[in-house]
Amino acid sequence: MKAIIGSSVGRKIVSALLAIYLLTYGLTAAVVYTGVRRSLLESAEGGLAQVADLKYQRLSNRMDELATDLTAWAQLEVMNDLVSGDVDRRIGTTLEALQRLYGLAGGLYAFDAAGTLIADADGDAGTPAPGTHLPAAWTVTAAGATFLDKHRNPLGAGDLVALAIPVFGSFAPGYRVGTLVIALPWSTVETLLNGVEPRTVLVRLPPHPAVLSSAADTGLERESRIIGRSVQRDGLLRSWQVVVSQPVSVVTRPLRQVALELALLGILLAVPIFAFVRWLGRRLTAPIMDLTRAVRVIADTDHLDIQVPVTSQDELGFLARSFNHMTVNLRNAREERDRSMRDLEHLNLTLEGKVADRTAELEAAITAQRRLISDISHEIKSPLARLSMALGLARRQVEPQAPRHFDRMEREIAAVAALASELLTLARLEGAAVALQRVPVDLQALVGTIIADAAYERPDRQRDLTLTVEADLPGRGVIAGNADLLRRAIENVIRNALFYTTAGVPVTVTVAANAATGLSLTVADRGPGVSDEAIGQLFDPFYRADPARARDTGGTGIGLTICKRVVELHGGTVVATHNRPSGLLVEIILPVAPATPQN
Repeated sequence: MKAIIGSSVGRKIVSALLAIYLLTYGLTAAVVYTGVRRSLLESAEGGLAQVADLKYQRLSNRMDELATDLTAWAQLEVMNDLVSGDVDRRIGTTLEALQRLYGLAGGLYAFDAAGTLIADADGDAGTPAPGTHLPAAWTVTAAGATFLDKHRNPLGAGDLVALAIPVFGSFAPGYRVGTLVIALPWSTVETLLNGVEPRTVLVRLPPHPAVLSSAADTGLERESRIIGRSVQRDGLLRSWQVVVSQPVSVVTRPLRQVALELALLGILLAVPIFAFVRWLGRRLTAPIMDLTRAVRVIADTDHLDIQVPVTSQDELGFLARSFNHMTVNLRNAREERDRSMRDLEHLNLTLEGKVADRTAELEAAITAQRRLISDISHEIKSPLARLSMALGLARRQVEPQAPRHFDRMEREIAAVAALASELLTLARLEGAAVALQRVPVDLQALVGTIIADAAYERPDRQRDLTLTVEADLPGRGVIAGNADLLRRAIENVIRNALFYTTAGVPVTVTVAANAATGLSLTVADRGPGVSDEAIGQLFDPFYRADPARARDTGGTGIGLTICKRVVELHGGTVVATHNRPSGLLVEIILPVAPATPQN
């Protein structure tokens, strides 16, 4: 589509107007086509309803004629012989004559008052056996002719309809001497029903609905059809209805010609419209092409003194004047930009010098800070060692009551020594990013060793510690790093979990895969936890969640700071969250070691 339309504005205008024409004409043609189709279907439906009504009327007229004839035959003088059993065979002769005279396809049967067959005229089906009794299906009680709906022939084979009427003696109008029956084969009804018309179906209406007869169309049973129904009337056939249907494709066949004519009309109208739209597009895009050529010259030569001709006073003319005004402003702006660039270059040189000086000052301050921390740690550790030695000697020379004071001194000395050691470790970590020596470290084995050491030091908490390792760890659970530093970091987290929980409170350590980076080490406990305000500051140096804790119960305050620094040096992250419903959860995420090629 893009290759056909192209990038030209004129072609886009032509394409847009043609698209509008096609859409408008298409919708109009669709409306016309739909209206014609609806008219055809409605007309066909009305015609089928008339055909169905005519067929129903033909059936009804035939049944009414038979009912009239049967009524007249029941009043013949010869019917009085039913009392005597038709000894002289006058009734049988009369019935045969009536059958021949009226061309009845079915049979005529005369029964006496006891229901015994006296005479019949049924040449096609043969003569019933003597003494045949009146079938229950033909028993009537009404005084006039009664229509008997489709049923099996009780005196032969096949389906039929029947008209039955009681016969009264002329010598005693109130005395019933027998019953006269006309049995019409169902094939005769179907002959009257069917013809060359579309498919016809004869149905029985509720309360006993049924399909009485159906003329099938070959190959059209599953096609959509139009249906017409006969009007329901009172009479002998009030429970019947004729339904006539015809395939929709037969009715809508003329629509092909309508569609072809609409398509030809659309093509004939499109030719002059295309010519006019093409001319209009070229006229509208000529000033735009002049403007395009001017822009191309400016882009290729960077000359801003180009001007385009103003050929009209409309929007295109306003665009040309605006372009000329823009080039003048751009030329002035470029001159101003050149002056500003020169000034910026001078300011940039001055700023670079100041930034370099400030950077040197910051580096010197950082170096001095690290040296100060290292010196403080060194200076603290040496006298503390001598103090500890002197304390040990003094224990042997004082009275028995003094040891508790020495114990206190020893605890203080141990706390200060631990603080100095942590400060020295933190100072070394500040400059370890470049000098960190990395080797493959099996995280699962390292964590197992740490847990074993913690259980050995705290045998009362051995059952509280649980290690869970997920199967198929990425990189086989190996990370690239410094084993001593990683041990220090993980050990701080596990010891904190044991320190701030009591015996019997579980501490769970889990090594699992992390979809984003590699490996995840989680330490979770069910202790008291920390507050929402404190959880975000746990990794700050010297921070304590409970300020009331003394140093002998709260550690040095920089263990988690060292843990965070070590993890970051290894390219990982560490975060602390609440372990609902109680406790603390610390998660360390570390990248796995890159795979080494095998020889």
